[in-house]
Amino acid sequence: MIKPTWRSKHLKDEDGIIIGSNQTQEWLLPWWWENYTRHNRFSVVFVDFGLSNEMKQWCRDRGELIQGPMIDQFVMDRDEIDPILAETWEGHYGDHFWGYRKTWFQKPFACLQSPFRRTIWLDNDCEVKKPLDPLFDSCDQPPNIALVRDSNSASSSFPIYNSGVIAFQRGAPLIEEWAKKSLQRNDQYRGDQDLLSQIIREQDVRVHELPNIYNWPNYQNIHPEVIICHWIGDLGKAFLHTQIILRDHC
Repeated sequence: MIKPTWRSKHLKDEDGIIIGSNQTQEWLLPWWWENYTRHNRFSVVFVDFGLSNEMKQWCRDRGELIQGPMIDQFVMDRDEIDPILAETWEGHYGDHFWGYRKTWFQKPFACLQSPFRRTIWLDNDCEVKKPLDPLFDSCDQPPNIALVRDSNSASSSFPIYNSGVIAFQRGAPLIEEWAKKSLQRNDQYRGDQDLLSQIIREQDVRVHELPNIYNWPNYQNIHPEVIICHWIGDLGKAFLHTQIILRDHC
């Protein structure tokens, strides 16, 4: 059973957004906020995964800031993982992901801390291009969670769901199971979404599959119907960083 202290103590009867970051990627938050508020006014909870003091205040000025659960000590380092498995991951994905794993596996615990009745989790590299109202309705039916199938899912023997955008209802059992298994099995999975997809497979959970316009990878041609564009990976972040610098100096 997940410790009660990892659940929000201040529940709200409203819909809202939750987003987390650490100091390494906090430069994305102003860009994210600018895009989000252009189309939406839902309350936002920022989860502190290790922000700078300046950015903590920035978050407090715009929404609620909560401390992320300190579970990173439970996330196995490379030298604690089966060498063959570690080499397999690196063969498929390169080795840059090792620095992200401790933050990735905090995501399910951050979701448990959401105070909202219905929540949308967004990665901080998600560009919100339109109103998000319809996305909340997608988690109304059991199992009360909605996801987009990952664009690379075709290379897997079972569906992989991208955890960059998640719509879920308070008390969704899958979120709690995801958190529990993140503690118990993180040495078996490269990241949080690989584990989440495996749980969905093992337990035959019929999640609501969202159309990919709600989590559109940046490397595909963006069209007018896209609601959320996800700037995935180091290349996506590098492009955003360049665009932000150019914009700020024009």
